[in-house]
Amino acid sequence: MKHYLYAFVFLVSLFVKAQPSDFKHIDFKKADSIAHALHHASLNNLPFLAHKLTSNLNTQVEQFRAIHTWVCDNIEADHYFGEKTIRKRKKFKNDSIAFATWNKEALTGLFKRLLEDKKTICSGYAYIIKELSSLVGITCQVIDGYSRTVNTNLHELEIPNHSWNAVKLNDKWYLVDATLASGFYFINEAQFVKDYNDGYFLAAPQLFAKNHYPLDKAWLLTDDGTPTINQFVEGPLIYGKTYKHNVIPMAPKTMIIQVLTGEEVEFSLKVTDRNQIDTMGLIVSSGFKYDAFKASKTHDNNGLLKFNYRFTKKGRYDVHIKVDKDVVASYTVEVEKPKKDLL
Repeated sequence: MKHYLYAFVFLVSLFVKAQPSDFKHIDFKKADSIAHALHHASLNNLPFLAHKLTSNLNTQVEQFRAIHTWVCDNIEADHYFGEKTIRKRKKFKNDSIAFATWNKEALTGLFKRLLEDKKTICSGYAYIIKELSSLVGITCQVIDGYSRTVNTNLHELEIPNHSWNAVKLNDKWYLVDATLASGFYFINEAQFVKDYNDGYFLAAPQLFAKNHYPLDKAWLLTDDGTPTINQFVEGPLIYGKTYKHNVIPMAPKTMIIQVLTGEEVEFSLKVTDRNQIDTMGLIVSSGFKYDAFKASKTHDNNGLLKFNYRFTKKGRYDVHIKVDKDVVASYTVEVEKPKKDLL
């Protein structure tokens, strides 16, 4: 038992060193150009594709970038198959035999559709990233777990619903989500929209953990091993734009905040690009009305931006932090009047 405990502690000590990206000085234009030039390449010969993507690049991070860019540029999210998969997992969550039978058939269809149509779900994205990386000697893992969005796993965890990758570069682990980086499914038009989001490439673990929770907690890669599973579920809602602008909500820790009239609430974010500070603001909606808060706004030399606002009226408020027109964090503030002393 002690042997396994020591091994776990050793692994965690390795993981916690694998923190935010060390590659800001790298120009990825060449890697991206190679990936875009191979836009119509087939998946039928993965070793050949991996070679074409990486053979003219000198560093592992550039090679991985080319792989990641190609996958995001060429693979389309299969929305309806993903929805069907979630429904089946819920249906068979207490029947492992029935699930295994269905899953075997589903995987056959998944890989056929991936190879023929370049359409897949999150596990397919993660699989292709891992396979192409492994073919050129880059260590890469598929990470399974939970994802929080506006529609899924918002207030409680039901079943694991997402997969992403951890990649080892220069002896450190980094996190990527090619599924979310590649674009989004536009329900109203029933089509997938290519909209690459570079923020999901080698994202800071502290940000990644806001809406990704691995089944194996070690893959959080955060310094202190947080959040806990409960903190994850209760945390503020973030968006793709949060990754785009690379801002990390710090406080409050929960999406739902309960206060009394007259109390002040502090909303804070860690901001990487200080040029964004002047474009950031706090807005509130109560019913259908949106107003800009007259909130005090301060920031320090460490890039911590704070908004402080005192709630003076009873009610339920949706609070959003924005960068320009992009919402990057959302909260709900429930304001009650203090109970009168009965004595």
